[in-house]
Order: sequence, then structure tokens, then C-alpha cells
Amino acid sequence: MIIRKTRLLILLCTFCTLLPVYAQQPLFDEFKKAAGDYAALYTNRVEVGYSPYLYVNHPYWDTDEFQKGAVCYNGLLYTDVPLRYDTYKKQLVVITPEKRILLLVDMRKVDYFVIGEKKFMPHNDTYAALLYDGPQMKLTQYTLCKMGPSVEKGRVSYKQFEKRARFVLSKGGMEYMVTSRSSFLKLFPDYKKQLKRYVKEQNLSFNALYRAETLTALTKYADSLTNKK
Repeated sequence: MIIRKTRLLILLCTFCTLLPVYAQQPLFDEFKKAAGDYAALYTNRVEVGYSPYLYVNHPYWDTDEFQKGAVCYNGLLYTDVPLRYDTYKKQLVVITPEKRILLLVDMRKVDYFVIGEKKFMPHNDTYAALLYDGPQMKLTQYTLCKMGPSVEKGRVSYKQFEKRARFVLSKGGMEYMVTSRSSFLKLFPDYKKQLKRYVKEQNLSFNALYRAETLTALTKYADSLTNKK
């Protein structure tokens, strides 16, 4: 097993270097044989990460740790794959079987992916997490990530990322940005009283830490109200 993993690592490193086309094919054939059915995911560029000596935080969705997930890639579903999503570069990152090389997945071929319990779907030029998918409406969340001003720590300057969550409610063939209780309630003028009462009874908070859970609960409840109409 150790010999096989070492051989896979050597083949992958060799394949990722800039070799002439006539030399790449035999190496790719060997790599594909060693990597098995998942070889297609491991043929893009190596990820250039974010050193803690240069950055004070990271741009990944939720955590910089790899989580078990799945990728629908070029029409084929690959399961039990360690993944993380870079919201700044808008790139899905996969780790090779020997857990030594981090590679960027070719996003042109990604139909959707799943990290943990969240399914991510294409949304404009990024991917959004599907929070609720009901009979009449859908709620998704994506992250706007940009490079913020540098910060000083111990007389050392570090780069930092600024991340902002954005929530989109889809209903009636239209998409609406929702950021607060008032922006959500404006979309349901006939059910304001019921929704306000639900927020109070469930003690829902629109604090940034709980906003995703709150909007998900509200969307589900609003869907049930309109579905009864």
C-alpha cells in the first residue's frame, strides 16, 4: 500500500509539470491506472494556499479543513471526496488519496458539489449553498469575498479577507436578495403578521451568526403558508 501511494504521488507530480505533449500521455495513462476512477478530478493545477505567515484569516467556505463531500463532475458523481471551497478564487479544492497534494478542480466541468450536508449550485460566477428547496420557493446562500486592508500584528503586516454572506430567495420565477427581517417580510405582505409572530415565538435572531438558520426557518414557514392558500 505504501509503495502504491508513493508511486501515485510521483506520477501525479510528474504529470503536473510542464512536459512536452508526447511525453505526457504515457504518464497520464499510468497515473489514471493508479488513481482509479477518480483520476479525472486530479488533473488540474496545484493549489497555491494561504500561509499563516502572510494572511490573518482564510477565504474558504465555513472552514479551511477538508470535509467529506461529493462532486458531480462532467456528468459523473464522485462521492466520499475530501473537499473545501475557496470563495475568493471561486475554486473547489480536492486532496489526492495520499493526502499530500492539493489540486484545483476544473470548475468548467462541475455541475454541483456537496460539502458536509450542503449542496452547492452554480450562481452567476460562483457557487451558492442550497439552504431550502421547497414546493414554491428556494433559499440559497453565497459568499462575497475580497481582499481587505492589511492589519498589523506584532509590528508585522498581514493580509486579510473580507467575507459577506448573501442570501437569495427564489419564488414565482424571480430572485430576491434578503438581508434582514424587513427585507424578508416585504416579499410576503399578506403574511406579515403570521411571520412576525413566528419570529417571536421561535425566538429567531437575525444576527450574522444565526442568519442562515433564521432565514431557512422563515422560508420554510412562509412556503407552508402560501402552500395552504
